[in-house]
Amino acid sequence: MSFARAASRHPDFARELPRFVSEVRRMFTPAGALLVQIERSQNERNVDVLEEDDLLREGPAAVAECVQQFMLVKELLTAPMLGTS
Repeated sequence: MSFARAASRHPDFARELPRFVSEVRRMFTPAGALLVQIERSQNERNVDVLEEDDLLREGPAAVAECVQQFMLVKELLTAPMLGTS
């Protein structure tokens, strides 16, 4: 998730994201069951963040960005084949 977060802000990381994900896929296949567990944990955390009134915590925009990054990583890890560009 840290690499995906960096890729959303830095073009150099964005260019390397497919290669990084490809290597992670090679090392940790199949990742399906683990992704389900991570997604469940992520969703519970996001609900907790959105329900609290603490102004120092993440807001809805930060939560949405985190969800979007997770979905990108999940899609890349579960795609049958990664394309190259």
